[in-house]
Amino acid sequence: MREWWNKLRGRPNFEADLAEELETHLAMERDELRERGLPTQDADSAARRAFGNTTRIAEQTREAWGLPSLESLFHDIRYGIRTMFRSPGFSAVVVLTLALGIGVNTAIFSVVNAVLLKPLPYPNGERLVWLGESTGKAEGISVTWGNFRHWREDNRTFDEMAAYTFTEQTLTGRGEATITRGVLATTPYFALLGMRPLLGRMLVDADQQAGAPPTIVLAHRFWSGRLGGDTSIVGTTLNLSGTLYEVAGVAAPQWEPWRADYYLPLGRTAAKMVGRTEHGSIRALGRLKPGVTLAAARNDLDTILSRLAQADPGPENEHRSYGIFLTDHTSGDLRNPLLLLTGAAVLILLIGCANVASLLLARNTSRASELALRKAIGAGSWRVARQLLTENLALAATGGLAGAGFAYWVLRALIALAPTNIPRLAETSLNLTVLLFACGVTLGAGLLASIAPLATAARVDLATTLREGQRLTGGGKQRQTLRNLLVIGEVALTFLLAFGSALLLRSLIAAQTASPGFQPAGVVTFALQLPGASYRSPEAISDFYTRLIDTTRTLPGVTAVSAISCPPGEGDCGDWFYSVAGRAPPARNEVPVALFNNAAAGYFQTIGVPLRQGREFTSTDTPASPKVAVINEALARTWWPNQSAVGQRIKVGGPYIEGPTIEIVGVVGDIKQEGLDATSYPEIFQPFTQQRPSGMTVVLRTTSAPDSLMPALRALVAQADSNLPLQNLGTLEKHLGAGLARRRFSALLLTLFAGLAMTLAAVGIY
Repeated sequence: MREWWNKLRGRPNFEADLAEELETHLAMERDELRERGLPTQDADSAARRAFGNTTRIAEQTREAWGLPSLESLFHDIRYGIRTMFRSPGFSAVVVLTLALGIGVNTAIFSVVNAVLLKPLPYPNGERLVWLGESTGKAEGISVTWGNFRHWREDNRTFDEMAAYTFTEQTLTGRGEATITRGVLATTPYFALLGMRPLLGRMLVDADQQAGAPPTIVLAHRFWSGRLGGDTSIVGTTLNLSGTLYEVAGVAAPQWEPWRADYYLPLGRTAAKMVGRTEHGSIRALGRLKPGVTLAAARNDLDTILSRLAQADPGPENEHRSYGIFLTDHTSGDLRNPLLLLTGAAVLILLIGCANVASLLLARNTSRASELALRKAIGAGSWRVARQLLTENLALAATGGLAGAGFAYWVLRALIALAPTNIPRLAETSLNLTVLLFACGVTLGAGLLASIAPLATAARVDLATTLREGQRLTGGGKQRQTLRNLLVIGEVALTFLLAFGSALLLRSLIAAQTASPGFQPAGVVTFALQLPGASYRSPEAISDFYTRLIDTTRTLPGVTAVSAISCPPGEGDCGDWFYSVAGRAPPARNEVPVALFNNAAAGYFQTIGVPLRQGREFTSTDTPASPKVAVINEALARTWWPNQSAVGQRIKVGGPYIEGPTIEIVGVVGDIKQEGLDATSYPEIFQPFTQQRPSGMTVVLRTTSAPDSLMPALRALVAQADSNLPLQNLGTLEKHLGAGLARRRFSALLLTLFAGLAMTLAAVGIY
């Protein structure tokens, strides 16, 4: 190591010392020969002959005291840089081509690294698992409180486990009333995510007990934004939907897998859910013990579920655990689109490398005589190849630097264009990991683009080239075939990328133009959540929505008004078991499930859903009248494909769970409840007047411009209840289109990549 350091550091006055040393040895040899009797002139000549070639000895000494390979490399690099500046037009085209390919790949990798590869910022985040239950028909459904408690107490594969769910509450008393989103969680939730208090404390076990005073911990973003960063807020109260919560603390800033404004104790309310079928939308987080696999953990939880099923049989006897690493859960359905975009970026880089290889082949044509002359005067094939490779890598390095700058702007454009619900996208940056990736891509691109030029340079015919000045790549069937193959390859890759882009666009267009099952044009929606403290009885809820619908109907241009608990495109707002009265009871593990919804009178007519059989809900469907329902065609086809479903009866909850029996009074067309590109599942609508949920979405059809109604609707709701905030006010078309935002983003990027690939291919062909 010391020898290498001395060589790198160099020896001061080396050339002077070397000359002095050589002269000393010659003088000693001359003196010895003169002492033997030779004349001075003859002694000098004899001494030089005996000592050897001083120039050669000096070169050998320099090699011994230096690093000749490194010096030669530096010489090649300097020559390569001079070559770049001698051909600025050629160099600019190569650098630009590489910059496009390297920049696109670097930007896409930055997103993939942040969203898919980067470890979660939690203690032992790679061992965190998102847990739910599964059946033969669905995965990741919610966990019952009873099952969770047994999982946590009886498992042998998790260090710790926490339950959580979400809640939406109306914040009042702090300026304008606002809908807020909170997380109801058990105490270990905070330790699993490494959350610490900035002010006060986090929730503790005492807060989780039934009957404990309501407490709340504020998320940092909500505290610093909506609440103004009040440092004296600990100990004060917040009014959420009419309940006063004492602020126990403020959490330190941290990224969470899901947005939350605050945290409430889950145990205070979950303890009431004693049945094994009472899910309550609860999910669980667990941290695996070191060395435990996810499969082993699921088997452990399944054993617990099987034991519970034997002790307390029910319709969920066949339920099993579902687990996925939290990193994969947060990325959700982004993995395939991001991998698709990564593949497209790699194709662009390959097309760029083919272009550069063609350009380098063309440049070698004009340098055939130079390369032949180098070999003729003693340069070996490896020495010539090293020189060419160094020149090419210098071009690639310049392209890599330009590509990093291009990646910065591409990344900013991606963040600006991307949907806001992509997790951790805002964390993307050109950090050290991404820059190392860019260096690797740059080196790989330089080597890949150099293969063909180096192969042709190694086969140069010295005699013919020096005699006739033959251009290296200008003639010869093999050489022309190589250039043709490069062009064919990049055209093939371009068509592959363009075909993939066309398929994605076609799929997106098909989803956007697919019939949603109703007529969304001209429909405006807004959601309301009535606080339980102010609307304690079902009658109060019913009276409020009835008055609101009647008042809204008087607005100019409004032709129809109704309400629905779960509007189209909102997803699965609630499913439950059911069975058909008069049919043989299904096995406990075969009880069918349908989506359940609550609709006010006139809902189907308002949004334009076709009525296939029977009637809609009317004002005669009251709490005192018989329980009725309207079903969709998907459910009717399942049970009554060749007869009318009107008059048939359905048992809510199936044969093994207590629930009412309702009569089918109508059948409507299928509605795309879970998005424009989703399948229509069996759905059962019950009249709002017989269920009266506090959260409803008001839908109205208007002949006026929807935007002109917005101020009037806000004023109308404020007049009905000034502490009631509107949610999701907008057109139904826009609401449905938001569900395709990620697909539109992927299609846009892939189309842009295809256009870039076509441009590069056109340049390559030219």
